[in-house]
Amino acid sequence: MMITNKLAKTLLAVSLSFGAVLAAAPAPAAYAAEVAAVKIDTAAQAIDRANALHLIPAAAKAEAKLVGGIWEITFRGEKSFPRTTNPYLAGFIKLQAKDGKVTEYAASLQSDYVVEYPSDPNDESTFKFTVDEVRDIASKFVEQQNWTLDVQWMDDPYPISDYIAGREFHTARMHIIRYDRSHNGIRDGSNGGYVTVDRVTGDVRAYSVYWKEQTYSPNSAQNAAGLITLNEAVNRFYSAVDPFLKWQAIYDPEQPRLIYALHPQYLMTYDGKFPKEYQWENPTIPEKIKPAYSSVLAKKRLLSMYDLNLEYVGGKLAYKLRLKPEINFFQEGLQPSIDANTGAWLDFLNHPLEKPLPDAGEWLEQAAPFVKVGYAAAFLWDNELLRLENEPFIQNAYTLVPFRELLTKLGAKIGWDPVARKVTASKAGTTIVLTVDSDTAIINGETKKLEAPARIKNGRTYVPARLVLETFGADVGWNDESRLVIVKTADNVPNPSADELKKHRFQAQLNWENKALK
Repeated sequence: MMITNKLAKTLLAVSLSFGAVLAAAPAPAAYAAEVAAVKIDTAAQAIDRANALHLIPAAAKAEAKLVGGIWEITFRGEKSFPRTTNPYLAGFIKLQAKDGKVTEYAASLQSDYVVEYPSDPNDESTFKFTVDEVRDIASKFVEQQNWTLDVQWMDDPYPISDYIAGREFHTARMHIIRYDRSHNGIRDGSNGGYVTVDRVTGDVRAYSVYWKEQTYSPNSAQNAAGLITLNEAVNRFYSAVDPFLKWQAIYDPEQPRLIYALHPQYLMTYDGKFPKEYQWENPTIPEKIKPAYSSVLAKKRLLSMYDLNLEYVGGKLAYKLRLKPEINFFQEGLQPSIDANTGAWLDFLNHPLEKPLPDAGEWLEQAAPFVKVGYAAAFLWDNELLRLENEPFIQNAYTLVPFRELLTKLGAKIGWDPVARKVTASKAGTTIVLTVDSDTAIINGETKKLEAPARIKNGRTYVPARLVLETFGADVGWNDESRLVIVKTADNVPNPSADELKKHRFQAQLNWENKALK
């Protein structure tokens, strides 16, 4: 099926960062009218009922049988995978015989896109549809199915395991949009589905949906007697969750690594209790070992991988820690860990992670004990915290920063004369020359007096940040409380709020503490 990219957006914003609700479900009154009770006596009536509710795809053939007062309808398409009897299209429906009410529904269309592509499926230069356009196509597809179910769907941004991604033959070209069920604006991850869209053709190549009748307790957050606040929840989670030590040696049993890790799941009831079925017990190791890396710092860094959400789990309202969308993991229980001696991020095979993990969320900044700022300065670049390999320092009230890291971020052409000890940077017709330990700079041939000259520290050349940044047109500010150099390279970059400054200060301190231990 080909759908154009000129589609109205159907994703609506929802408060409390629960995601976005897909407006594809009928309103309660309309739903009740469409599914008025009707007794089902025969298989033909059961199939007719399912068809009337738009639950059997047009290209599928259905069969029905009565099992203990429930009509179980199965359907499948005619086309099957090569050399198998497994259909591309299949699913099932369960209807109560007494009133025709749907109690469970599942459908899936598997694609044949495992075959070879005519071009590299990860070459984004061949793509004709953006991710936002793909999201529109997927949303419209779900809306067009017109499933008559008492449900709303919510965007699911959270990661799936690399193992499942491998089984589903994920590529950049075949973009998957995932959905969870939403009840009164709150996520229920037990029901949901996905739509796979080809970013070259715009075709929907696969989809899956699963829905089951569910009773929710309480029915909404507003009706939850004893619901603790988010602040209370973050404090209780932070107090209760501690990393544990274990030997990890999946890849090479002969060379285990001592790591800090967390359990696969942490959950708390909406009134602040940790249910027995979800309680965790940290394992112990027989050896008396004192790791070189701080367990306190490991705890903050490990928890930075998580969001804290209010969700329904098994129909019950609960606070839950979820791995952030940016986190890659192999399968549940094998999420990233921290080397207990070096502090390095590791995957489950003890390989170093190739990309930095996301910054800590606001919930962690609120929960972690306050720590006095230890770093001299950090950089907020267009409202994103800049990760520098080498720490800036302050001289004569001026911030000096490693020249190569700063100028690379600016996109300037860099030159270094080791004999004359001169740094040269040029961009868009502007050139600046700084000489180590000299109190002057040359900007487009003109000499300028410096209050803080370039310096060499630990074998690296540092340059005055404000002078260099402003020379190339950036706006530079300073927040003394957070010790943040605030850099804006465009006029439309908003000023950071007080809460954003606190969040960036927390992450900058966390980064600095990690470097200080190495």
